Amino acid sequence: MDLDEMKQSWQARDRALDARLRLNARLLRAATLDRAETALRRLSRRMAVELALSLAAVLWLGAFAARHGGDIRFLAPAVVLGLCGAGFCAAAIHQLVAIRTIDYGGPVLAIQARLERLRVQRLRADLAALVLGPLLWVAVLVVAVKGLLGADVYAMVPGRWLVANVLFGVAVLVAAVWAARRYAGRAGHSPTLRRVMRDLAGHNLTQAMDVVRELREFEQEDAAA
Repeated sequence: MDLDEMKQSWQARDRALDARLRLNARLLRAATLDRAETALRRLSRRMAVELALSLAAVLWLGAFAARHGGDIRFLAPAVVLGLCGAGFCAAAIHQLVAIRTIDYGGPVLAIQARLERLRVQRLRADLAALVLGPLLWVAVLVVAVKGLLGADVYAMVPGRWLVANVLFGVAVLVAAVWAARRYAGRAGHSPTLRRVMRDLAGHNLTQAMDVVRELREFEQEDAAA
């Protein structure tokens, strides 16, 4: 075998090796993104159940408000709860649409950016629920007791007790807004806060983000090599 034949042989082997490497990379990408898609499907099913329950609650609150339209004591808390419920439903629908429209055949960086936006949306919704809980629980108590038991909470407990609980909820809300503004830029530097954010985002979304991040890092290392 002369020199030209050796060169051609090595070039053919290099092309075959490159083809196998590209095939392996595609298979790795497909398998990795399939794991992320599976995690997001689980998240979608859970969110769909939560959305159905939230919609049922909003409809029940609407019916309750219609029955007690002449009594502001019951109408006001029902309307407030209904508006909050509608807001959470809208957020859930937006997140479900975001999950369903992810293009797993697109660039990994674009998928990573979409998941990060989804994480921010879920964090905002979860934090809003946590912060508003202490403020809205009195309204929940008033509406639930009246709607399910037919009893009047206003006649059962002292008015100052209800006022004190509402004021406590307002204090929690104000403190949360203050803390968010003061420590917003420090979350990325605190392991504890990062862990809390991951927990709030949920296991399935966190798993999908970790998988996509690992694939992104592999592609970067492969490109550098």
